[in-house]
Amino acid sequence: MVALALAGLTFFVFYPWSIGGGRSVDALDAFLLVFALVNLRLAWSAANTADGGRAPAWFVVLGLGTAALIATGMIGALTPR
Repeated sequence: MVALALAGLTFFVFYPWSIGGGRSVDALDAFLLVFALVNLRLAWSAANTADGGRAPAWFVVLGLGTAALIATGMIGALTPR
């Protein structure tokens, strides 16, 4: 849930970082998305070690959806504008 909240927060905050030539990337979004990805990885590991080594189906679906949201957000944040 924390990973999903961090990924969702990137739609409301931004900090453009100039990379030269009048182009910039969104440094704050990239920072938040890295933390979201780390949090998702820790939650995934914990879910797979509990209850006999299998995460519940709802967690797998929500985790994959969150990972897709993080990947999309990271591409958007790191694409120079």
